[in-house]
Amino acid sequence: MKAAAQSDAGKRARPIAYFALLGTTALGTLSANVINAPLYVIQADLGMTNQQSVLAVSAFTMAMAMFVPLAGWVGDRLGTKTLLIWSLGVLLLAGVAASQASGTEVLIAARAVQGAACSAIPPSVQAALMNHWPERAPQAMGAWASAIGLGQAIGPLFGGIVTETLGWRSVFLSHASLVLLMIFLLVVSMPASGRQRPPMHRFAMFWLVVGGGSTAAGTVLIGQATSWWWILSSVGCAVFSLWLFARLSVRRAKFAAEHAGAPGPLLDPSLLHDRGYLRAAAGAGLAMASMAVFIVAVPLFLALDLDLGPAAIGALVFTMALFMVLAGPVAARLGHRRGVYVQLRRGILILAASGPVVALAMGCARYGMARWAVLSMVVTALALAGVGIAFTQSAAAMEIVLSPAGKSGTAVGVHNMIRFLAMGAGYSVVALAYAADATLILFPLVSLTGFILLATFRNRGCGQPAHPGIPGPSPHHAVPNPANERTQP
Repeated sequence: MKAAAQSDAGKRARPIAYFALLGTTALGTLSANVINAPLYVIQADLGMTNQQSVLAVSAFTMAMAMFVPLAGWVGDRLGTKTLLIWSLGVLLLAGVAASQASGTEVLIAARAVQGAACSAIPPSVQAALMNHWPERAPQAMGAWASAIGLGQAIGPLFGGIVTETLGWRSVFLSHASLVLLMIFLLVVSMPASGRQRPPMHRFAMFWLVVGGGSTAAGTVLIGQATSWWWILSSVGCAVFSLWLFARLSVRRAKFAAEHAGAPGPLLDPSLLHDRGYLRAAAGAGLAMASMAVFIVAVPLFLALDLDLGPAAIGALVFTMALFMVLAGPVAARLGHRRGVYVQLRRGILILAASGPVVALAMGCARYGMARWAVLSMVVTALALAGVGIAFTQSAAAMEIVLSPAGKSGTAVGVHNMIRFLAMGAGYSVVALAYAADATLILFPLVSLTGFILLATFRNRGCGQPAHPGIPGPSPHHAVPNPANERTQP
């Protein structure tokens, strides 16, 4: 009955809503990196230090990681359409505030508010796509991964062009106009989504948010090589907060099992034991951390070792985002024909293969190889990385929505928190590698992590079906129609 209602909802959803949701995803990614290109201009205009400039960038990611679990719960409570529209409204207002910033503190605060608002986009868009188009779930998740690549590609280019023509403040105003357009499209085209009444355990949610924020802060501080006292304080706070959240959740789950009618936990701990959920978290984390390494370390290498200008660097790095966009539909077809697990493994394998190619290019550049040969290797590695990230991201998204945890907005929020924390970890690894003059180990480290994940999947029996109720001639065969298998928040 519910599956039939979902199919009806999908038929009522206008095609423009599908593209509006994907556009919202691209816009959210663009929001994160739109100030990267004009950052030095903003720094000079506002008199920011290098540390403050880094904080202006990282504040966005930190806020996303901190609030995305809460956003998942609120999405269940209010409905995905309502949450998306309200979050985009906050994103718009924060962008206007950033455009009027007269000092560093206002800009950093506005960026943090923008990150908190964007935290609602990943879980809401994933849930909406699965709700309204359950019959094309693999294609939707492939398109979602492509939208991330599109935002990654357009963001720096958009910020750089607008800054050169209209000034850096117009970057935020232009971005706000795009947000306003997306709000209009969602209002007129997206059907209202159903609301749920998920349990709310205030103390557990508080400690989950504090734990995510402390982890994000510690990750950023490690990369900045700041005082170890601050780093250890952040890590200690994160460990204590997340431990307390887990303990409160377990206690609430036991109490609910023993007392009929008692409210359940904010997040059922058993949901996080599902192998599909764990695979999704590991794969998505690797993809986001690798993306961070590539988009920071490759431009630095091209500028410092090959003496390329911003335009040439931007054109080369665009290769990765372009292949992320192009690989999305291919990944969807592979997942539909061979299964999500096969798609995930191949994505990680392709991503791991890109690391040695960049490392080889960096080594050859130091030994004086011809520039065209080095650049050819870099472009090849960026193309491989784009394909690998697209395959891995879309497979991880399918894993999470097909797992039992996919029914919980909070569980989806925790999954996305892991993604953003992994991206922050990638930034920190790059910073530490450059500080220690150990840049040659960066990309082999990406590969090594990928191979470790593949070995872990095999050793833990992940070749078996993650969802026993899903029919198919083989453990990794075609992805089922979610409308016939499960309901979605």
